[in-house]
Amino acid sequence: MCSKHQCYIVPPFILEELAKRGNIACKKALNDTQRINQKRKTTLNNLLQRSVADGNGDRLVFDSENQYEQRQSLIRKEGDDIVVDTVVNEAYDTSGFVRKYFRETFGLNSMDGNGMDIISNVHYGIDYNNAYWDGDEMTYGDGDGLEFTNFASAIDVVAHELMHGVTQFLANLEYVSQSGALNEHFSDVFATIIKQKYLKQSISEADWLIGDTVVTDNFPGVGIRSMMSPGTANDFDSQPDHMDNYYSGSQDNQGVHINSGIPNKAFYLCCLEIGIDDCALIWFETLSALWRTAQFNDVLEIMLEVTSKLSEIGRVSERATEAVTKSFAAVGLKGVSV
Repeated sequence: MCSKHQCYIVPPFILEELAKRGNIACKKALNDTQRINQKRKTTLNNLLQRSVADGNGDRLVFDSENQYEQRQSLIRKEGDDIVVDTVVNEAYDTSGFVRKYFRETFGLNSMDGNGMDIISNVHYGIDYNNAYWDGDEMTYGDGDGLEFTNFASAIDVVAHELMHGVTQFLANLEYVSQSGALNEHFSDVFATIIKQKYLKQSISEADWLIGDTVVTDNFPGVGIRSMMSPGTANDFDSQPDHMDNYYSGSQDNQGVHINSGIPNKAFYLCCLEIGIDDCALIWFETLSALWRTAQFNDVLEIMLEVTSKLSEIGRVSERATEAVTKSFAAVGLKGVSV
């Protein structure tokens, strides 16, 4: 769940560090978080009360017109021709690719499984350095051109944030400590899967970075996070890749963006063993079986059960259970094989 806390692609601590270095746009992005967080809290607190109507996952792209407001002007809706604004077209196309992946791979009809509209807001604010899912819709800043660029064009950013929506409806993982780190982890997992599909890359060709196309040459790093080498993406990247270095402090909602590096590394290692498609199915089915307060050990227990069943019916490699066990053991998480 992303209640009163942030589900942004750029973690608040990165914005804070850049603000300390004098970036005014990052400071403004930080200042806007409380209002957005309150809206998300209200949305998720009333999740079970929301009306559900079957739909087709139609895309609607709004222009915020550089105001800090959503749904200012509807520029393109499902089935419309391309428009002059390339950012609108990019938001339309990238969200469509994410929708298609989940529909064709898992039979999931939009984020909620019932075909809720996929609403995107572009040109949010002035030089806004972030993108976020607020429980109902997507919002993208254009970036300030100094540290960050247009967020709507980055397939991994779009997939990461829309995946927060999928997680919201499948497991509603609480956005604090280990359950929050898992919330971020599943978003990173499907962001990198969809990015590789979008770019038609193999595992060896992929860079396994999150947010590498939204950072400028001036940004102190190559991306926001690394699945392959957690802790190496930028000057502020403190992600551990092993439980021995688990962050137990209060920063970052008790480490939701930080400790996600541990299961992220396990996912990367597992992909090397059995391939990204088998891992995608295992991770999706595992998420579907999780609950709001699930912890790292819970995920491994459920994942081993899920993997064993999928392997028995021939949907994943017969080596999958061994691969999952080995990959999580490599990051300090050990479970009993089933």
